[in-house]
Amino acid sequence: MAISKYEEIKQDIVKRILSKEFQPGQKISSEADLKSKYNVSSTTVVKALNELVSEGYVHRIQGKGTFVTKALRGSTVKYFENDYKYYDRNDEHTEVISIQNESTSEILGEFEEGIEVQKITRLKYAKNEAIQLAVTYIDSNYIQGASKEQLKSIYDTVREKKNINLFNAKFEENFKILFPVPDEVKNLLKLSDTEPVVLMTQKTFSNDSKLIEFILSYKKYNYFDVTVASV
Repeated sequence: MAISKYEEIKQDIVKRILSKEFQPGQKISSEADLKSKYNVSSTTVVKALNELVSEGYVHRIQGKGTFVTKALRGSTVKYFENDYKYYDRNDEHTEVISIQNESTSEILGEFEEGIEVQKITRLKYAKNEAIQLAVTYIDSNYIQGASKEQLKSIYDTVREKKNINLFNAKFEENFKILFPVPDEVKNLLKLSDTEPVVLMTQKTFSNDSKLIEFILSYKKYNYFDVTVASV
């Protein structure tokens, strides 16, 4: 079956990246060169390049061109949160703001049908400063009967009740800068109108790929510090 021109361009560039013909950090063929080589319009070339950007193969710099990403796409990596550089771990504590049954269809739709979901809202402090707001939606079976005090550490509670270490579970995480900040978050973290937060979205799964928890975590930008390293 014939493929579209933009898909042909994409596949050819990916092959050249994976074969190391295009090295990490190297500039690839220009839009003009690709237009000429494949006899296509600028729109077709731009569509191919934009999809390569979204898939993590390349990045584009205005006025300079398109470059192979220096990250090793598909490689196994480990990452470290370095926020403890900014405060003493002994000064950290967590406060549970609220515990309630979740009824929002958008959230419940993330979980297997029929699952009762608990919403747990917590604030993490360094000394007396609130630095992170975490809103956790979790399958209530994993925290059945847990007290407000126990839910200061959800992972410890799950380990005690279910003998499951969620730190070792399958997960997906996404980080992005959020601005403007929702009023509720801004008020709890005592942010000014000009300050952003780092929004971390996490999903944690059971061994049979069922969603256990869905987390929305809002962290003060000046406490966000992550190192990523290849394994």
